Order: sequence, then structure tokens, then C-alpha cells
Amino acid sequence: MIATEMKTTRRHIITGGPGSGKSTLIEALEARGQCCYREVSRELIRHEARRPNGVMPWNDLEAFARLAFAEMLLQHDHAAEAGERCFFDRGLPDIFGYLRQSGLDIPARYLEAHARCRYERTVFILPPWPEIYVNDAERPQTLAEATALHDAIRAVYESLGYDLVEVPKAPVDERCEFVLETLGRKPEKMDHLVVVN
Repeated sequence: MIATEMKTTRRHIITGGPGSGKSTLIEALEARGQCCYREVSRELIRHEARRPNGVMPWNDLEAFARLAFAEMLLQHDHAAEAGERCFFDRGLPDIFGYLRQSGLDIPARYLEAHARCRYERTVFILPPWPEIYVNDAERPQTLAEATALHDAIRAVYESLGYDLVEVPKAPVDERCEFVLETLGRKPEKMDHLVVVN
């Protein structure tokens, strides 16, 4: 259930394929005093890796998507208490992109929940960047797979009517300035994809 908001909360999504620098950008924004929410999937992977037969996205994407979706809804609702601008390392539509890229259907309840969410229409997307791409225990995808995921995620956001702003490949401080300056040029008002009646 989406929480009723008594304060003005602006939720900005930062998205892109794996290894494009999203988490580093979120950390930089947080260091500048911005309200930020870290990527749910990486923490879930760490948690599930400690469990016998833990659910991993590369073993059971549908089950992992259910876990991630629930956690991302909690993040969305938690931001209602902030009453300020918040940045999210991925939003609910990212899950749709992952499912579509794997040839899986997006459950109707996911789409219905997203329709009740209050994300800002402007979404920042980080392009694939081969020079900084690295694999780790939570990112086993090849660069080609990460690029394909970027394309799938971009297509989903576009299909849902979001306005994508590509963040340039640059040092993290410059990326941070780009995001904040872009928002500074926009009117400080609610600009949601869906307004709940």
C-alpha cells in the first residue's frame, strides 16, 4: 500500500545498466547532504548469499524480483516521511526491464503498484561505460549483458512516459553537479507520472 503523503516529497530515480557508476553517484549525492536510497538488489544478493539455497537473480529472477519489488516499495513509502528531494538507486521500472530482458512477463500487480507510486517524471540514466566496468560477486554480467540490460531498462522507462536525462561520462563530482544543476533549472514542483486521486 502506498503511504498517504502529508509533505512534499520528490523522488528522483537514477538508473542504468550494471556497472555504470550509479552507486558511486548516489554516495556522492548523499555526501552532499541529499536524501538517498541505496540499491536494493545488491543488499538482497548479500543477504541471500548467506542463506542455504538463497534466491539469486541469475538462478531465479522471478523470485528475486518479488523480494526486490517489496523492498523497493518500502523505500518509496519511507521517502514520504522525508518531505524533501530524494534520490533512488533504481526504481520499480528497473525490475520491469530486468524481467523483459529475460523474456519474462511483468505481473499485473507490479504495474498496478507502480501506477500508484509518486516518482518524478525526470529520470537520470547512466550510459554503459566500458572503462569503469568491473565484475564482482554481486555483478556477474558481462559488459555485453550489462549493455543489453541498459537498453531494456531505457525502453521500459520510455514506454512508461518518463523523461530520461543521460548523465555524461565524467568524474563523479561532475556527475553530481550535473544532476543537481539539471534539477535546479526545473521548477520545484511535483511532476509525477501518475497523480493519485
